Amino acid sequence: MGRRSKIVQQCEKLMDKPDQIRNMAIAAHVDHGKTTLSDNLLAGAGMIADEGEATRLMMDTEEDEQERGITIDAANVSMTHKYEDTEYLINLIDTPGHVDFGGDVTRAMRAVDGALVVVDAVEGAMPQTETVVRQALREGVKPALFINKVDRLISELQEGPQEMQQRLQAVIATVNELIIGMTEERDVDWTVSVEDGTVAFGSALYKWGVSAPSMVATGVGFPEIIELEQAGKRTELHEQTPLSDVVLDMVAEHFPSPYDAQPQRIPRVWRGDADSTMAIDMADVNDEGEVVFMVTDISMDPHAGEVATGRLFSGSLKKGQELYVSGVAGQNRVQSVGIFMGGEREELDRGVPAGNIAAVTGLRDAIAGSTVPSVEMTP
Repeated sequence: MGRRSKIVQQCEKLMDKPDQIRNMAIAAHVDHGKTTLSDNLLAGAGMIADEGEATRLMMDTEEDEQERGITIDAANVSMTHKYEDTEYLINLIDTPGHVDFGGDVTRAMRAVDGALVVVDAVEGAMPQTETVVRQALREGVKPALFINKVDRLISELQEGPQEMQQRLQAVIATVNELIIGMTEERDVDWTVSVEDGTVAFGSALYKWGVSAPSMVATGVGFPEIIELEQAGKRTELHEQTPLSDVVLDMVAEHFPSPYDAQPQRIPRVWRGDADSTMAIDMADVNDEGEVVFMVTDISMDPHAGEVATGRLFSGSLKKGQELYVSGVAGQNRVQSVGIFMGGEREELDRGVPAGNIAAVTGLRDAIAGSTVPSVEMTP
């Protein structure tokens, strides 16, 4: 069995365990490194070869994206990660960073429960950083922070430990100001901090990262980072404290599972009767309830046609189901159900239960933003 088949098999085993699922997005200002970070995570999960610098841009699957060097459509991937002896299924959406594609970011945020905000250590928080943080918080998505390109502070700007600390603290403070401004009325503290492990630092290009928990575990802190960076020992730094481990550990520890997230998120994404059986099934992540699938993206498969990707909040998606599409008369028959592994879709023989991100063919009437239930909804 090949590596890819093994990963698909691992994902299938974890689909029925919502407490071990993390649905997340990576969001940032354009060129702050989120797609390079995504490739790091895929390499760490064993999905692409970890060779050379992380520049394969696997999440940029469209030809125009690769030519322009920016992420236009939110790409999707499912991977697994072991943290503290528990395996997690991590469904990742890499969102656009350019301001022109903000609608895609908003739809992506409706499919996830955690958002990893990436900020360039040199540029700091930029206008689009504020936009993506606001979009995440408006949708009830919990943030964590990765400060990227820390290597540039050492190699290019040649900053000392005190200058670096001040610069990094300023980034954290700016992001927390945005978070506080958007959450103060909700009586929830989602500010990020180094101490509680919701902030990580590193270099997506050179594949190393650190956080407060990782420093304790590996013994690699900023003094060692500065020393190894200045000596040009970036490979050694990556081997001692791989970025993918640091980030995915943070995701597993701090982002909510569907069980934890959906009771709070349903009132934000659902406009129907809050006391209905369907709303209760969604809040409970009931895989035996009625299907409620929210489409966040439509892509084209040259063989299968249109593929609807989105979050399944209740029920189970299965081949052959007759489903309704909001605002459209009649039903659509599900032709196949699967998951995305970067730019490629893997069809599954089994159904996909509530709490997961799924890729579905046969929903000919669906568009990005459609709600697809198994019972007809009255306007």
